[in-house]
Amino acid sequence: MTKKHVPDLELCQELDRLCKEKGIVVPETEFYWVSYGTPYVATKTARSIFYDHTWAKHSIPAPLVSEQGEWLPRSVKKDGDVLDLWCVKLSNDTWAVCFKFPNGDWSVYDQEANTEANARQKMINYLIAEGIITKL
Repeated sequence: MTKKHVPDLELCQELDRLCKEKGIVVPETEFYWVSYGTPYVATKTARSIFYDHTWAKHSIPAPLVSEQGEWLPRSVKKDGDVLDLWCVKLSNDTWAVCFKFPNGDWSVYDQEANTEANARQKMINYLIAEGIITKL
């Protein structure tokens, strides 16, 4: 596992904050950002032979791309339209989750990122913040 497989700490902290504010339960994830009194590190959950996240002073879910794929809906209702969601690689170092409008137009809505995990997490956070999705 490399850091490109999980979102950056800041995006995971935003997910944690948004879910607490909106009363959304975050499903169990395979990885967590954990702090043992030191800077956060990404590590496996209690199933790991290296760390038990319950020992951590702070633990924040760090969903894998595959877990995010399960959380993201295929389409959402926004401003009266049903919009499809697509994750696309724009270049060697840019990913985005885009809305596809009924007329075929695409919009990124600033959900671009340097990894697929970060792009997906930005979109999940946006959808939660806007109240477009209310559960994961």
